[in-house]
Amino acid sequence: MKWKTSFQVAATYVGAVMGAGFASGQEIQQFFARFGVWGLAGIVISSFLFSLLGWCMIDLQERWKVSSYPMFFDRLLSSRWGNWADGLVSVLLFVGMMAMISGGGALFNEYFGFSRWYGIILTDSVIALALWFRGEGVLWINTVLIPLKFAFCLGIAALAVFLAKPGDGEGIVVLANPIVNNWAFSAVLYVSFNLTLAMVVFASLGKDVQRSGARLGAILGGVALGIFAFIIGAALLRFPEVLGLEIPMVAVAGKLGDWAAFFYVVVLWLAMITAAIGNGFSLVTRVVETGKLDYNRTTLILLLLLLPIAGVKFSQIVQFIYPLFGYLGLVFMPAILYLWMTKR
Repeated sequence: MKWKTSFQVAATYVGAVMGAGFASGQEIQQFFARFGVWGLAGIVISSFLFSLLGWCMIDLQERWKVSSYPMFFDRLLSSRWGNWADGLVSVLLFVGMMAMISGGGALFNEYFGFSRWYGIILTDSVIALALWFRGEGVLWINTVLIPLKFAFCLGIAALAVFLAKPGDGEGIVVLANPIVNNWAFSAVLYVSFNLTLAMVVFASLGKDVQRSGARLGAILGGVALGIFAFIIGAALLRFPEVLGLEIPMVAVAGKLGDWAAFFYVVVLWLAMITAAIGNGFSLVTRVVETGKLDYNRTTLILLLLLLPIAGVKFSQIVQFIYPLFGYLGLVFMPAILYLWMTKR
């Protein structure tokens, strides 16, 4: 049972972080690869921080018997500041879901030639199915899909690094981001942003992750994220001609042939689904706690509301919105470490 829990928590951790921005290469491009070799050093730092903070976060949640992320924020920051964090995170979760569902439509349209609405509706429907089974559904869909997408993405990226030949050219210039201009700080900011999402997902799962083996799962999840990010970063640096593309890792997979690009697109879609499920479950749980709507009605309203407004460009969100939310997470990181060390 302990190893089962460790595996589920590790998979859920990876699922919370490894969304479309991660698997597409856009996040790794913006936060790491644009700094060259130093970006790879940044990935190592981020992996260590993911493991350490993941352990501390789950340990605190277990000690405090947390069952929701507002409860965790209140204990972490006090009720006054916790309310502000609660509202901002709710906006982040909604925007994240919108981006993932929209990305599903873009994939079906751009790579399969179907109407984008087929992709949007199908993505929305799979998310609805997982949310229907509540916490267990979130854990189990991550347990099944995360290893699948992890193996495919890691395998294709690694094969491209070692077997494919780089093309000519320098690619599209990746513009300097005034919000993030240092490789080490970029690594911290990347962890900060994603830790906020992981914290929300774990807190929303409550007792489902407060079991023996959960803390070990957080460490394993942090290591897995580091390995995957490092391989993607190495692939992007090996093929400079893909830098600046909207979905650079599909272009990298294409170096191995059309079949590799096809599988990568499928796996990227799975990444969108798992990220949206984690965000959606956390947001629905939060609304239900207000007592105004029940779980099923909230889920239905949320998914129906997202359908007509699902349209956003990945690169713009990753370049500007993600770092801004990363600054929010900078409040959480020292608070987690301080409380973990002082209140044992």
